[in-house]
Amino acid sequence: MFKAILFDMDGVLIDSTKAVWISFGKVLSDEKIDFNGFSDDYIKKNLARSLRDNIKAWRNEYGLRDYDVMEFSKKCGAIQLDMLKDQKVNIDLLKFLEQAKNKNIRCAVATSSTGWRAEKILEMINIRKFFNVVVTAEDVKSHKPSPEVFLHAAKLLEVKPDECIVFEDARNGIEAAKSADMKAIGIITKYNSLEELEHADIIINDFSEIDIEKIKELFQ
Repeated sequence: MFKAILFDMDGVLIDSTKAVWISFGKVLSDEKIDFNGFSDDYIKKNLARSLRDNIKAWRNEYGLRDYDVMEFSKKCGAIQLDMLKDQKVNIDLLKFLEQAKNKNIRCAVATSSTGWRAEKILEMINIRKFFNVVVTAEDVKSHKPSPEVFLHAAKLLEVKPDECIVFEDARNGIEAAKSADMKAIGIITKYNSLEELEHADIIINDFSEIDIEKIKELFQ
């Protein structure tokens, strides 16, 4: 039985991917690290990777100092929030969230973002009220493609994993959802492709292409 929807945040609830990676590049540049910026291919490969895991990778790739995750998050977050301050919630997403609420479908955000940033973004675009719980990178030990963030969200919602569907824009996220024994909807963006989301149960271009009744059909 279908009872809950779990949403990734960046690239799903808000078009923030470009701002995120611009901010990463800016902070790395401030550290006098010599690199040519992040290509689209690099971003695609690392979508859904947590900041903690990014920092670990950049230590090896670029010699980044032993940065505190929250310190890095605050620096990047300030840049991102300034870039995203005028962004409004997608109208089709808003309609979908309202439909889910009216049908008493429980909703959660399950993101690789830090907690302070997730709460700030959800409040900024005025959709925090739609989510029963918000699970972030700080709430779990293992990050995507580990299924832990989704399993923890399901536990907090008091639903079984096989009663959940996940919205994701990254291959790692789809893998995490499937590993959690959940159904998944992949959202195509500039930074992925149909092939990269091929293991999703449904693939859409935007929220105008999906509704609660279509999701219920997957659980019959």
